[in-house]
Amino acid sequence: MNRDPIVEQELWRSVAVYFASFLVVGALNIAGYISVEGIATFILAFIITLIHFALMVRYRRKEQLTDPSISSIIDHLLQPKNPESRHSINPESGHNFLSVLAILVIAYLIYRYAI
Repeated sequence: MNRDPIVEQELWRSVAVYFASFLVVGALNIAGYISVEGIATFILAFIITLIHFALMVRYRRKEQLTDPSISSIIDHLLQPKNPESRHSINPESGHNFLSVLAILVIAYLIYRYAI
């Protein structure tokens, strides 16, 4: 059985993301910005981690980034694109917009029903 190194690296990174998102959700709950009960804090942190995992694996596979360091991923993300590609019509840009819109709607619904 072959293991995908990108999935394995992002799975290990998701452990840290889960604990960070758990702390953030807990802090928001204590501060009163959101109101969630007991186990919902763990579930909300897991959903945030799952979204992060899926987006990072998809992005790294699409851009073929094999270096697991977060600094190289951020550097690649912030690099300016080719000037020729800015003026050309990209038929896949609608798919990116729809996926970002779907994530924002899901995040809003989670936030709305968590209160």
